[in-house]
Amino acid sequence: MEQKKNEQKKVPVATSNTKRKTKKITLADIPRVGAGTPAGEWLRRYWLVVGTVPELHDIPQAVKVLGEELVLFRDPDGKLGLLGLHCPHRGTSLEYGDIEDGGIRCPYHGWLFDVGGQCLEMPAEPKDSKFAQKMKHLSYPVQELGGLIFAYMGHDGNNPPPLPKYSPLIDRGGQRQIEPVRHCDYNWFNFFENSADPAHICILHRHAGYGDQTWGNHFFSYEEMPAFDFVEMDYGMKGVMTKPGPAPDTEFADEMSLALPSIIQVGDTEFVHAKLDAAVLMRDGSQCEHILFLTPNDDDHFMIFTVDYYTGPDRDFFEKLKRMRAKEIPQQEVKEYDRRKYMPFKGNVRQEDVMTQSTQGLLGERQEQLGVSDRGVIKFRKIVTDAIETALKGGVPKGVVAKDRAGKLFQLDSFTGVRTVRTGPHPNLLPKREKEN
Repeated sequence: MEQKKNEQKKVPVATSNTKRKTKKITLADIPRVGAGTPAGEWLRRYWLVVGTVPELHDIPQAVKVLGEELVLFRDPDGKLGLLGLHCPHRGTSLEYGDIEDGGIRCPYHGWLFDVGGQCLEMPAEPKDSKFAQKMKHLSYPVQELGGLIFAYMGHDGNNPPPLPKYSPLIDRGGQRQIEPVRHCDYNWFNFFENSADPAHICILHRHAGYGDQTWGNHFFSYEEMPAFDFVEMDYGMKGVMTKPGPAPDTEFADEMSLALPSIIQVGDTEFVHAKLDAAVLMRDGSQCEHILFLTPNDDDHFMIFTVDYYTGPDRDFFEKLKRMRAKEIPQQEVKEYDRRKYMPFKGNVRQEDVMTQSTQGLLGERQEQLGVSDRGVIKFRKIVTDAIETALKGGVPKGVVAKDRAGKLFQLDSFTGVRTVRTGPHPNLLPKREKEN
């Protein structure tokens, strides 16, 4: 029993005053992201996306990350800053501050802070005062990569791990698109672990793009679902879905990855949403990396930062994708007396996900009866709890790049296409029933 096994382990938990105490890790700990919580301390071991370059303009931007209220800005010299939202003087929001030479100035009493949080000026204090030199506001390291803005919120901000060079964010001769940020009002992990549940694609999404595709003899068929397997990786886990291919020694395959702490990458966007010719899939395979970075605002809200990196020959690919997505509108009839919040939802993949995930409740609090088809969810929860325990014990959890790997391309598996069947026993045969309490 996975949960009981986790509950029997005792690990040290970092608290806000840096003392450590013993606490049992359970599934109920995963959704909670605040400072001092097990998952909150674990998430602070990674670089998290806090904004995008296209959406950061010449005014401060308030952002809430892991329960902390912060302000993101770029100073006149082009340097990025991420500071505590409230001025340490009297608490006024720096979201309304002025960006000027040196950094950001509080509108209330004019305290000026640089991107590192150091106070540079206090206009109302005596001219010979040393007070400003002693005032250091909360700040976090910030880096820019591929149009996304990452922050490191760990305790050792002066010595963070390298920012992974995620392949969709590195220029390799292709085209990149950054989608508008999505803001969701439910728990981040409901969305994340959904990708460890491929069976839902054939059921929930049969009214939308996945149900309309024709490649692979209706690969995501409701009546004849693909076989699926789950493989633990050094970055997290990948799900592998397969069906017999067009030749005896081939198979149709669709792989997607879940990378810690909160990243999903899929490779079937071209054929599910852009509706490209199935013959292209069989000849070339997928040529678009569709990657999503999830950043929890708090326990009840999160942001989705989405990037597409396309290496195929179509220069108008993203325009075509945009037009096809615009056609994915719910086709569901809504009766005049239907007051349900998420109606209509059938016919749009993203709305279908929001309806199901936001009505689940928190992991660890909701009642669940898991079956054989949930083995990917069970496996992934174990991977996450193990990573949390590793972090709290002072180790390096999955997905954190070692310093000797800095600068190396960080690639996730998200192949979609036809390939030669692997030799040996077929990896997608169902194992014996796994249970979780």
